[in-house]
Amino acid sequence: MTHPHLSPVRELYVSPDAAAALLAEAGKLPAWRLEGRQAGDLALLMNGGFAPLRGYMTQADHDAALPQADWPAPLALRVTQDFAARVQPGDDIALCDEDGVAAVMSVTDAWGDPVLLGGKVKGLRRLGQGPTPNALRALFRDRGAHRVLAVQPDRPDQVAAAARLARELDAALLIQPLPGVVADVPDGAILAPLPVALPGGPHVALWQGMVARNHGATHLMLFDAAALDSYRPHQDRIGVRMVGPDKAP
Repeated sequence: MTHPHLSPVRELYVSPDAAAALLAEAGKLPAWRLEGRQAGDLALLMNGGFAPLRGYMTQADHDAALPQADWPAPLALRVTQDFAARVQPGDDIALCDEDGVAAVMSVTDAWGDPVLLGGKVKGLRRLGQGPTPNALRALFRDRGAHRVLAVQPDRPDQVAAAARLARELDAALLIQPLPGVVADVPDGAILAPLPVALPGGPHVALWQGMVARNHGATHLMLFDAAALDSYRPHQDRIGVRMVGPDKAP
């Protein structure tokens, strides 16, 4: 029997040879320094955490980020007017952190004030720490975990409720704390902190479900009744069942 949550997701990294060639050319490209959330977004783009996205959204996709879309939350690269003046659709830019070039982005769209850029990403190296989506999926395959309950706590006490539900479901427990949250890790649970806070907007629960799915989850625990209600019509399409602290699937 095939379990979709155990199959690899698509990453955006290029081969080592291609990465070396791109890195050699990157010094000639306009370079944008990633800060804060931007670095976390890029990390999740490259490692498959934001699959099926293959880069930053075009203007059309960004403006139409609806619940039924492939990705329900707007995602584009915000840059300054000065940087945008050096770039036009068709150009490549280097995306950098404190360690140098992490990716090359092929710009397809530029719009707005401040300026937003859209375009596909080629990853040169991994950003961030902790297990990647595919590493988690491999771990769950090794464990024979047919059910994986994810929790993305914004308070430490939420982990205990998730641990109780995981036992009831006979599920592996995946703990994905939001930035700044320190969570205890029960025996046997897997810790994989998220590098970004929840996005704004009305479809945040769908974002949570898709991120959890890409990291190998079959279930996601939420603690807000409104979020549960907004997600429920879309859970079959996303493939992750949303459950509350007092609800079973």
